Amino acid sequence: MPTVSIVRCGRYDLSEVRRAVEAALAPLGGIRAFVRPGARVLLKPNLLIPAAPERAITTHPAVVEALIGLVREAGGEPFIADSPAGPLHNPVGMAALYRKTGMAEVAGRTGVVLRREADSLQVPTPEGALLKRIDLLKAWKEADVIISLPKLKTHNLTLVSGALKNTFGLVPGLTKPGYHSKLADVDQFCDMLLDVVACVRPALTVMDGVLALEGDGPSTGGVPRPLGLILASPDPVALDEVMCRLIGVDPGSLALFRAAERRGWWPADIALAGVPLEEAAVRDFRLPAARRAARPMRGRRWLLRLVTRSLTPRPVPRRGRCTACGDCVRMCPRGAIAIAGRTAVVDDGLCIRCYCCHEICPEAAVDLRFSPAGRLLRLAGLM
Repeated sequence: MPTVSIVRCGRYDLSEVRRAVEAALAPLGGIRAFVRPGARVLLKPNLLIPAAPERAITTHPAVVEALIGLVREAGGEPFIADSPAGPLHNPVGMAALYRKTGMAEVAGRTGVVLRREADSLQVPTPEGALLKRIDLLKAWKEADVIISLPKLKTHNLTLVSGALKNTFGLVPGLTKPGYHSKLADVDQFCDMLLDVVACVRPALTVMDGVLALEGDGPSTGGVPRPLGLILASPDPVALDEVMCRLIGVDPGSLALFRAAERRGWWPADIALAGVPLEEAAVRDFRLPAARRAARPMRGRRWLLRLVTRSLTPRPVPRRGRCTACGDCVRMCPRGAIAIAGRTAVVDDGLCIRCYCCHEICPEAAVDLRFSPAGRLLRLAGLM
């Protein structure tokens, strides 16, 4: 029976975060249940794009710093690694990422190593349900222990982004669009995510829910939402189930949990520790406009394609706000975006609704807009 801890943490003061993390780990056996002396420990935060901590897009540096201290007290050797979205994994991009997200400041105080290289390796996964080889950062191979530090966020494709989604960050940046392209069906995409989880095998997950992200997450389209919570568990599926119930989402409605069910990972009895779930839960957490994308249709592929093209929101770069930087062009797995008239333009016939462009746009210039049919159905309360 997996245990999930829920602890209140009202602000990102380091001492308060440290106290909350220790309290969350206590029912799990403390940090020493996961870290042995001399162990190389990869701390894997969610560093999607270079965004300031107060935007709630990335894991807050105070949470990362608290784990650095705890790992060292247990005798471990922590280091930080992640691969941001798209073409950002290069020396210039990684320097900006670590600086903007506050990780460079943490490294300056603690001396922790920030891994910048994009070197990767192909890992055979013969037991994978979908993928038999997975591309991962070499830094993953060098670690004895993986501690995942996700942010509590919404996501326009999978509806939520938490413990399970965070491991996808160890797939090298420019490889991610390839998976999006090959696995445009959300069921397949979620199977891929679970194959990555099974390969990476995080020993512990500590979730930053002090300041969450609601609305059109997981990036610049979302809105920060104070929840004041730290969650922890050795089981990422159980942790994500509790996260869903905290924000009013039925896990059984999501492709991610249906994929977990097919593997026998879910449902399972969960032991809760700390703040009771009903006390911590919020009733008005705003979900993405694209939430119907998380409910795939089965069997009728032609109907799925029709729904994808007509009834899911399409990315539309906003003229006047788009700077024609070209990040979305380079990121798009289907080559569906071009620059025309100093504005990005999306070919809707090629777009697979992966929303990578929406995620990585540094100017938050990619809107998600429903077709007229989609808007009518939303007004009628049918989607």
